[in-house]
Amino acid sequence: MSRVLDGLQPERVFYYFEEICRIPHTSYHTEQISDYCEKFAKEHGFKYLRDEFGNVIIYKDATTGYENAPTVMIQGHLDMVGAKAEDSDHDFLTDPLNLLIEDEWITADKTTLGADNGIAVAMALAILEDDSINHPALEIVLTTDEEVGLCGAEGIDPSALKAKYMLNLDSEDEGCFLTGSAGGLGAEIGLLVNMTEYEGYKVELSIHNLKGGHSGAEIGTGRPSANVLMGRLLKVLDDGTDYYLRKMSGGVVDNAICPKCVASIVATEDEIDTIKEICDRVMIELRQEYMGIDDDITITCTIGEKGVYEVCDDIGKDKILCLLINLPYGVMARSGYNVNLVETSLNLGILEFKCGALKMVYSVRSSIQSAKRNLADRLWYLADYVGATYEESGDYPAWTYNPNSELRKIIGDTYKTFSGKDAEFTTIHAGLECGIFADKLPGIDIVSYGPDMKDIHTFDEKVSIKSVERIYDFTLELLENIRE
Repeated sequence: MSRVLDGLQPERVFYYFEEICRIPHTSYHTEQISDYCEKFAKEHGFKYLRDEFGNVIIYKDATTGYENAPTVMIQGHLDMVGAKAEDSDHDFLTDPLNLLIEDEWITADKTTLGADNGIAVAMALAILEDDSINHPALEIVLTTDEEVGLCGAEGIDPSALKAKYMLNLDSEDEGCFLTGSAGGLGAEIGLLVNMTEYEGYKVELSIHNLKGGHSGAEIGTGRPSANVLMGRLLKVLDDGTDYYLRKMSGGVVDNAICPKCVASIVATEDEIDTIKEICDRVMIELRQEYMGIDDDITITCTIGEKGVYEVCDDIGKDKILCLLINLPYGVMARSGYNVNLVETSLNLGILEFKCGALKMVYSVRSSIQSAKRNLADRLWYLADYVGATYEESGDYPAWTYNPNSELRKIIGDTYKTFSGKDAEFTTIHAGLECGIFADKLPGIDIVSYGPDMKDIHTFDEKVSIKSVERIYDFTLELLENIRE
């Protein structure tokens, strides 16, 4: 089989990245990629551990002269977000990714690329197999289901690790080194409503062509969620027409801003023209509202056949609209020290209504525990008010800035020598596994970094070829500089 990435440097990093892209490995479906990493460890004679969560830890002894250097953990996650274009027939459970090279970038054909975080895994495997590299003792920690609540990291047994320094390779802005991240949790609201039959025309509503994006990295841009906008559209339609709600669907993961939501309603023939007019008007209003942020918001209205359809009753529709209109979305607070940094936010990543059952799945984030708890309580309170259920999952801690980090100084000095530039150290609103490792391994010194990527968690995701090369070479130099 021909290889798309042949000839790119560093050769072995891109070899392993292409191997990873051939293996289906979306969240909750990481068994094959764990198998691959376990097989790698066996074939190379490394001591390794694979736990019940599918996490794989591979150990490599220090090279000569580094026996007394502190152990270094190199960490990344095995799963990827599976998002694709509307006209893509890609099956993330069975199909390899179709890689493309566009100028100096690697992307995939109408799907996410999984460079978040496949590039980290590829770098780690390349480092492990190269016996010419000088380095301290290494612990390569590859976790599962990071994208759905950092679940793999939560399951790590800390007794299997003794690293003093941790390099988390799960960032996407070269030269920007992260030293703190938000905590978060997943929240799911469920509501059962009564269904009845109604005769009328089926009308399919679609809100699409939104940018979407990572609900941590891009939430601060003000990008809207198609799920939230659908709630607004249905409320405006409810004010101006009589219709009945059949079903809704939008989003696949809680930590991606939803780029498309579809709904099916039923209305009489007399209401059709008004529904079309309202859809056109709301689309114009939304484009004006989000001008410069999300310019191509599109609402389509397709009239289907007349028939008798199962729809939710008026009380059920009122409860659903109450939740969609009143539950918060987006940035709740920004840092008091830097207004460019988001402190607290939430994202309605998944919206589904069918057969009388509503499901709303949120990603709640904050760098402050009390603010995170308060925001989650707001969701719970309104859910309880309308008789809905509320469940939380994947609660993970914030990664707190360490003002006495030794690793930060080593990285700053190394990067200055390597690039001639000063390293930028900052915190991020997105959730990283670093907080869990800091909690499990008190005293561990952590920095997160990675190569340039764009539009992660979307089908426009891409990674810079040259940036991967620079970050890999920098990592080798960094390992060489970590001595006694």
